[in-house]
Amino acid sequence: MKVGVVGLGLIGGSIALGLKGKAEIIGVDLNEETLKIAREREICTTVSNDLSSLKSAEVVFVAVPLKAVTGIVKKLSSFPCVITDVGSLKSDLARELAEIPNYIGTHPMAGRELGGITAADGALFENALWVVDSTRETKLIEKVTPIIESLGAYTFLLDPLTHDKMAATVSHLPHLVAVALTLAASKLSNYDDRYFLMAAGGFRDSTRIASGDPELWHTILTTSPYLLEAAETFQEILAELIATDNLKKHLQDACLVREKLPYRGRGVVGDVFSLVIAVEDKPGAIGEITSSLAKEHINIKEIEILKQREGETGPLRLGFQSSQIALQALDLLQKLGYAVEARW
Repeated sequence: MKVGVVGLGLIGGSIALGLKGKAEIIGVDLNEETLKIAREREICTTVSNDLSSLKSAEVVFVAVPLKAVTGIVKKLSSFPCVITDVGSLKSDLARELAEIPNYIGTHPMAGRELGGITAADGALFENALWVVDSTRETKLIEKVTPIIESLGAYTFLLDPLTHDKMAATVSHLPHLVAVALTLAASKLSNYDDRYFLMAAGGFRDSTRIASGDPELWHTILTTSPYLLEAAETFQEILAELIATDNLKKHLQDACLVREKLPYRGRGVVGDVFSLVIAVEDKPGAIGEITSSLAKEHINIKEIEILKQREGETGPLRLGFQSSQIALQALDLLQKLGYAVEARW
């Protein structure tokens, strides 16, 4: 199979790397330095700065900034291929491209703070949710789904409107809050760097995504149709928390809501069986655990550090696809002397 990728940045480059050895990859980008890196790292089978090189592709992923997606899809629409984009907002694109019969919108719920081809990672989409437009023809869905799943992602059918509402709440609003929290801490510190020396895991985790690409996030946050509503709701709740006489109940309610995240029990990607392991904070500690599991061919589906403070012994959460695999890991880790707790 021939797969085209337009835009060899973080997402496009990661798609190409993830499909390496599974398909012939035709990479297209206008940046000569990006094309040079793609050649040197052999990220694609062939690279070009010309869209016409994609005429022989069966599926083309358009991984360019949101404002450029519509124009590129229309240019590719006469080619005998299925075209999909990976933009983080779907409603406007679905409306603008509704008459393109070979187009279907998708969105991988994955990324990282660093951008560009040098940050590309073939494992970026493993165990990630990848939304596919449920309103398009079945033949288009069936064409892109196997490719997406070959990257290790879980496909999730959703209409564009619902996608954008959900994304505003669980993706765009958190980024806005992370930026606000970072700037508030900077203002309160009056540029005293000692404040940030005291920053423990809670502050680091809460503000991590504020390091995202400003250009990319400027486009997303100024285009997201439901962000204002989400931000206003957040402001109302924050004001209530500050003023309330019943703060403890709100804290308890938040704990219950937080427990609903997919790593406990059944989420949209299926059951996840978790183990929580006490790990000493020392170099290589997590590597020792993952290496021990790898030697026994025990595959980890999710990994998360739960401890909010550095410099202490703290829990590591590992998620597994089945209870049988989780129990196998539990037995091995206990034999190695780790304190382990099952969570399912």
